[in-house]
Amino acid sequence: MSSHRGAIIVLEGLDRVGKSTQATKLIDWFRKQGLLAELIRFPDRTTLTGQMISDYLGGKVKLNDHLVHLLFTANRWEKYDEMIEKVRSGINLIIDRYSYSGVAYTAAKGLDVDWCKAPEQGLPRPDCVLFLDYDFQKTNQYREKFGEEIYERTEFQRSVYEVYMKLREPNWNTIESNEKSIEQVHENIIEIVQKNLKQIPEEISKLW
Repeated sequence: MSSHRGAIIVLEGLDRVGKSTQATKLIDWFRKQGLLAELIRFPDRTTLTGQMISDYLGGKVKLNDHLVHLLFTANRWEKYDEMIEKVRSGINLIIDRYSYSGVAYTAAKGLDVDWCKAPEQGLPRPDCVLFLDYDFQKTNQYREKFGEEIYERTEFQRSVYEVYMKLREPNWNTIESNEKSIEQVHENIIEIVQKNLKQIPEEISKLW
C-alpha cells in the first residue's frame, strides 16, 4: 500500500446475494497474507439503536420511515470513532453493508435521496466498494422465499436495486455473480482488492 493506514472495503448488494459469505472469505484472505483485518456488519444489532432496528426489521414495532433511516445512520455513527482508530492503526476494515444500503433502502420507500444522504455526511468514505450484482429474476428463482424481514419483499428489493444504480461512484466495482460459484466470485473480489490496496491514500476521505 502507498500508506500505512488500513483500507476500508465495503460489500454491497441486495439481500441474500452472498455478501456475508464473501466478507468472511475476504477477511480470511487478508489474514493469510499476514495483514490485519476486521469485519464490521451493519446494522450492528448489539447496540441500543441496533436492538431497535432489529425489532423493526422483525416486525415487532412500527416506526416512521424518517425515524428508521436516522436509526440506521446513528448505528453507523456509533462505530465512527472505532472505525477511524482501527484504520489509522493499520487495520483493514471489511464492512458488510454501509451507508449506500441505508440510502438505497430508505429512498426505495419514496423518501428523497438527498435527504437520505444528509445524515451520512462525514462518515468515512470507503476506499473500495464491491457491489455483488445478481440477476433479479434468477435471484427469485434461486430460492422459494426472499426472506421474512420487512426489507426482504421481492418488489421492494427491485426498487432498492434501482436506487443502488443511481448511487454508483468511481470507487465502485460491480461483480457479476450470475452463474458463478462462491469461489469464482471470491477470486474476482481478490483481483479487485489487490489493485485497490496499491493506491490507498494517506488521508481518510468523507462521504458526500
